[in-house]
Amino acid sequence: MGISQDYIQNVFSDHQVFEKEVLHVTCDADRKEVMHLLSKDLCTKSKITNKISFLKLKSINDLDFDGVKITLVQILLAELVSLLKEKRFTQAEIEAIKKNKLHLKFIYQLVQNYIRRFGSIVYKEVVNTFFDRISVADKPENIAKVVQEAIDGNKRYKSLLEQHTGGQILYKSAQAWMRVKQARDDKNRKAQKYQIEIVRLVKRVDQLKLHISAIVASKALTLNEVKKITPQLLIDMFTDEDNIQLHTKKTMFSYLSSPELTNILIGSAQTAFVQVKDPKERDEFSQIADFFKKCKSVNTPEFIDSRFEDFKKELQLKSDRYRQQRLKLETLRERPLDSFDVTLKLIKEVMVYNLQHMQEK
Repeated sequence: MGISQDYIQNVFSDHQVFEKEVLHVTCDADRKEVMHLLSKDLCTKSKITNKISFLKLKSINDLDFDGVKITLVQILLAELVSLLKEKRFTQAEIEAIKKNKLHLKFIYQLVQNYIRRFGSIVYKEVVNTFFDRISVADKPENIAKVVQEAIDGNKRYKSLLEQHTGGQILYKSAQAWMRVKQARDDKNRKAQKYQIEIVRLVKRVDQLKLHISAIVASKALTLNEVKKITPQLLIDMFTDEDNIQLHTKKTMFSYLSSPELTNILIGSAQTAFVQVKDPKERDEFSQIADFFKKCKSVNTPEFIDSRFEDFKKELQLKSDRYRQQRLKLETLRERPLDSFDVTLKLIKEVMVYNLQHMQEK
């Protein structure tokens, strides 16, 4: 038996082995996550999307969940094929595996287990598309027919919002539209708060990286390099804040800790102050000289080293905070609308039950 055959025999020896190799699943939390991803695929880019997604449906009469299991088998088979290609299986070997009835039956049984244990996740994702379809309408009057049917029912089916104990969660499409809008607005407000802080953190992280690299670069500056700084370059560094290279140079020179090197820049600015006639330029050179005089008085080696360590610590803290906020934003974006509104949560619960037990009148 070849290496390829040994591997396939092992993969199909047990559902848990298949899950670990193909789906990277080792526990129920992983299985639920996989089911969430599979459900999103079903509702957005599968062969049955038009039959289960409210974003595609024209009427609740078109709802059809019969193809869910077969489609999931096809998706899992595609994942297996992708893995086999990575492992350099030949096309002939892959085709043989895809046509093997025992392998297909194995995957089908695995899908059945997932549907039995986590099938409600599929229906919850379908309800998410119901909320998404409501969101598409810019006002209640423009709500799609399929949404109206889900709320009111039609000649064939009862309302999908009718509780099995009697009564409905709500009766008017305008109520559903308003609930969805409020939940979406709440979600967007929360997301905006994270986005504002993330932008602020990115800006500060960039500043800290600039200061850290500037300190390192300033310590490596030589006498000849500083002597090459012309009065015009000094003016450009202090007046053209939009030029990143010039701003970086200015920051680097601001951390000079050598009085000898700083005196060269002070002298260059003072000489230019005497030579130029334009009052504005004279004032600029005077300010530049004063700037480096202040740097000279403050920038002791000990002070620079202390600032360097402070910047590094702050960079670590801000970078950690940035990652935390990014994760919170991503988590928030993944949250369904019903997690922002109690009524939508009840609607989802009722619709999931009714979708699982759809019966004609």
